[in-house]
Amino acid sequence: MEKNNTGKYLKYAIGEIILVVIGILIALGINNWNENRKNKRLEKVVLNNIFENLAIDSVQFNYYQNQYKQIDKLHLDLYKFGLKNKIVDSISEPALIRRSLYFKQLIDSDFKENLYTINNTKIKEALISYIRSINDMENVYWIELAPLINDRLKPYLAEQELYNTQNWFELKKRTFKGYTFNEINGKNLIDKNKFLELAKTKKFQQMLFEINVKWSDFYTRVETVIEENYDLRNLIKTELKNY
Repeated sequence: MEKNNTGKYLKYAIGEIILVVIGILIALGINNWNENRKNKRLEKVVLNNIFENLAIDSVQFNYYQNQYKQIDKLHLDLYKFGLKNKIVDSISEPALIRRSLYFKQLIDSDFKENLYTINNTKIKEALISYIRSINDMENVYWIELAPLINDRLKPYLAEQELYNTQNWFELKKRTFKGYTFNEINGKNLIDKNKFLELAKTKKFQQMLFEINVKWSDFYTRVETVIEENYDLRNLIKTELKNY
């Protein structure tokens, strides 16, 4: 200071500060790079899991489609025979009239938490829409359709004594595992002759109308879900190419 070296000391101090700041910035940059790399790895894992679960879900939705077509054909045959007096050569297994579906979607509310790990806005929006469509589909089934089948149709068939109790208890396998319907060859659980006679009554036809409307509504929701499932898988597949 006595030799007027103040300027040199200030320059030295400022230089030291700049070096410290640069060091901190480099450290922060490296830390951010590591965090981004970790987030990318996590995002890739999440997207792969979602893609695989979407593929599995699509199989189940195709099964719903197939079940609906069989049930709708049975409804149409019963309508033709009951109200149009048309001769029906053969009808599907009558037990399909009381068919219930088994729901086990892998894409559900748990995936909402993983939205924060996905950066692609289109995938986020598509996933939110997809989950909403699944909820709509399930609501139609559980709130509107299932009560008609379980609370009205099934008890009504029992009251009319349509069930072949002996055929049921003589089956080697009396369980319906998962969502796979086991065809019961030669063992009709519902008496076909009584069933066709019941189809001629106004009460049954009114019930058939209401149930078919709800099945059709459900099927419309299934088609929407299948379309969104397909589009979402394509979005994710394209995004995964960037990793």
